[in-house]
Amino acid sequence: MRKAWAAALLAPAITAAAGGAAAQSKPAAAPEPHWYAGGAVAQTIFDILPDSVAAPGSTDSTLNSGQNQTGWRVFAGRRLNRWFALEGTLTDYGGFHATRDVQAPVAGSVDADVRVRGASLDLLVMWPFESGFIAIGRVGGMYARTQTDYKVTGPYAFPPDKQTSVSNGELVGKYGIGIGYALTERVTLKMEYEVARKVGEEIEGDMKALFFSGQYRF
Repeated sequence: MRKAWAAALLAPAITAAAGGAAAQSKPAAAPEPHWYAGGAVAQTIFDILPDSVAAPGSTDSTLNSGQNQTGWRVFAGRRLNRWFALEGTLTDYGGFHATRDVQAPVAGSVDADVRVRGASLDLLVMWPFESGFIAIGRVGGMYARTQTDYKVTGPYAFPPDKQTSVSNGELVGKYGIGIGYALTERVTLKMEYEVARKVGEEIEGDMKALFFSGQYRF
């Protein structure tokens, strides 16, 4: 379902780019090296593991992993040549809520609120077309910072040594694909789907995001 969500949103842009590429099959002229910056909004999903939001001592429980959230990003980079760029980003993926309902040995629930932010450095690989479209792939690393807060309701209770507020940072890998369109010589619009792998230590999962961004060339 989540893969279909991203594919459905990316498909029209990829189809349009393919049509433009067919009409103008050769790559655009090589741009001069330059700096650029921009901002983005995103729909985000924290695809956590099934055993996340642990309820120590429970013998029967189920996990509800919550809904999509809204995130944002600012970025700046250096276009090296026609094919490559280096880009740094600061991203707030939003806050995520998950609940584990405990059925035995006593009833209750464990609620977890997780905030995920990250700073990353990516290598972008691009194929620009004379139609104005740009095919984009990216790979990089991110320092991810997560803040997790727990609370319990009902008769169920955490063991006395359980921490209810945990903050941690780690390095994770990320990758993505996307499409761009040059509105003018200086302004480009982009749509990109990205995945950051194995984010979080207290609660682990893949961070998936669909970004819509505007970029300005200096």
